[in-house]
Amino acid sequence: MLKRKIKVEDLRRFKFVSDPQVSLDGKNVAFVLSTINSDKDRYERRIWMADIGTGKIFQFTHGPGSDTYPRWSPDGGSLFFLSREREPEKKTQLYNISLAGGEAQLLAETEEGISKPVWAPNSKDALFLSKVWEDKKPETDVKVIKRIRHKHNLGGFFNGKRTHLFTARQGKKIKQITIGSFDIDMATWSPNGKTISFVSNMDEDADTSHVRDIFTIPASGGDPEKLTNGEYSITSISYSPNGEFLSFIGHDQPHELAVDYDLWLIDINSCEKRNITENFNRSLMQGVGSDLRVSTPNPGAVWSRDGENVYFVTADTPFSNVYWQSIVDGSLHVVVSGKVVDGFSLSQDSSLLAFNALSSTSPAELWIKTDQGEVKLSNFNDPLLKKLDLVEPEHFTFTNRLGRTVDGWIIKPADFNPKKKYPCVLEMHGGPRSIYGDSIFQEFQLLSADGFAVIYTNPRGSAGYEEEYTQAVMRHYGEVDLEDFMDFTEEALRRYTWIDEDRMGLTGGSYGGYTTNWIISQTDRFKAAVTFRSICNWISKFGVSDIGFMQPESISGYKTYWGDAITEQLKHSPIYYVDQVKTPCLIIHSELDYRCPIDQAEQWFTALKLNGVQTELIRFPDENHELSRSGKPKHREERFNHILRWFREYLKP
Repeated sequence: MLKRKIKVEDLRRFKFVSDPQVSLDGKNVAFVLSTINSDKDRYERRIWMADIGTGKIFQFTHGPGSDTYPRWSPDGGSLFFLSREREPEKKTQLYNISLAGGEAQLLAETEEGISKPVWAPNSKDALFLSKVWEDKKPETDVKVIKRIRHKHNLGGFFNGKRTHLFTARQGKKIKQITIGSFDIDMATWSPNGKTISFVSNMDEDADTSHVRDIFTIPASGGDPEKLTNGEYSITSISYSPNGEFLSFIGHDQPHELAVDYDLWLIDINSCEKRNITENFNRSLMQGVGSDLRVSTPNPGAVWSRDGENVYFVTADTPFSNVYWQSIVDGSLHVVVSGKVVDGFSLSQDSSLLAFNALSSTSPAELWIKTDQGEVKLSNFNDPLLKKLDLVEPEHFTFTNRLGRTVDGWIIKPADFNPKKKYPCVLEMHGGPRSIYGDSIFQEFQLLSADGFAVIYTNPRGSAGYEEEYTQAVMRHYGEVDLEDFMDFTEEALRRYTWIDEDRMGLTGGSYGGYTTNWIISQTDRFKAAVTFRSICNWISKFGVSDIGFMQPESISGYKTYWGDAITEQLKHSPIYYVDQVKTPCLIIHSELDYRCPIDQAEQWFTALKLNGVQTELIRFPDENHELSRSGKPKHREERFNHILRWFREYLKP
């Protein structure tokens, strides 16, 4: 079959496998399949099922809602899932369906919607999170703000609301388990079902603290008991099968920056705590980036039935691997490697592991691993991929100024001819603790199809390496990262002489948008730039971003944005040097971005205009920080077209 180049509108033809959940007996895997309905400009999400014995894959839910988060009951007789009706104002609610047959039944419903449900060991009760009004619900649409943390990029404004624990049983009224001026991050049942453990910070400074503690509470309700004492930043918890240990993923330096997450154990009886991945110099809970995926909830620490091993997934550049850590002798073992694994689950006897994984030229598909090896169960994207002429990235390395070997990649133009010269675009990821690796980006492939080379790397500050490498950019924004990007670019030009050094462009989003703005304010090496969801002014960002007030020390080392610190924070802001910018710069931003609010784009646009720099501001209504990954399909396609248009204009004269 004659292959063709990838097109912008191919976005609507890709299919996305996420959240694989193997039944306890290992006979079936439930997962989510997301597709794009281009006519209605929306995503369709349904629960699908894979029969391990026959290899048959079939659609399991067919209702009018958007179905996600399938979870098997401990007795294997039911599957619950979250579902949201199509109307935008509708919230996600919890449904349960019997495997014996019949329609899905509403298990729990709340005004503000449901998240992170967990089955009780008795297979009857469910635990979940939902927002409730701290006081009575206001009778006006006027917002009275009392907390510094009152909005979130994905969740919008939640002033006056708190996230609490609830339990539910089919046919019974839901019960609120926790009450108070605090928020619950996550929760789980103890193996005997008598206790619930959860992660929270109940201190008055919770909004400005990285501390997260573990609490326990009787399943019937009562006063929470704290198991940790402000020593940790915790993101995930799970019990050993016998209930003797509680594992958590986190670290014991909550006041430090960019610390690796490790796997810890708490002895329930003695409360003794032990770091069991201390010698594994990678941060847990890290994934590899892609713009062609629907993210899977990270499973955290998953125990084997005998309680001797704990499984987890995390990145080790260029892959995201599944590991198991022995509790008995401390040894670490790789279960799945050579792929970018997004999520996984285990059968009860650990003989079957289900996971979804993507590569540099394919979105995620469903896989299983047994003692006989790995088997790819789904091929949803094969019909499209067989038609597309995608370019496999070529890996190369360079040595940074500290003498460390750093990973980099190049994607050649689709119609590459070594006798020709080609323009090239440097892509930069966000974070800065994001990761480039062996995962697909449609944006990169579109640039290649349009005749551009694409280069990308993981500068200091990236995850997927040792902690020291990740921490290197902390308190030094715009310094060591600039060195790495410029040195990497020069190394690419040295190696690949067919790159036209006079037609270099650069682009990036979020932190990558910041580095785009920063680099063109420091050098005119690049002839065109596209910056999206970017930052240009750290001083103005701090009070309007949902996380800006937590960032000052990471930028320059100063812990505030005022007094003597204001000058230093400004010196790390691209707008301070905007009079030095000569590079034509396209600005793409979402109007509902609360992470990097749109005032950043407006300031940068106005400053560039006043300084006579060629620029345009593209504003996307009703979109947030996640436009490039989960925005409305038509907006995502339009964003691609603007990027291609700008680089064509300035790099292909």
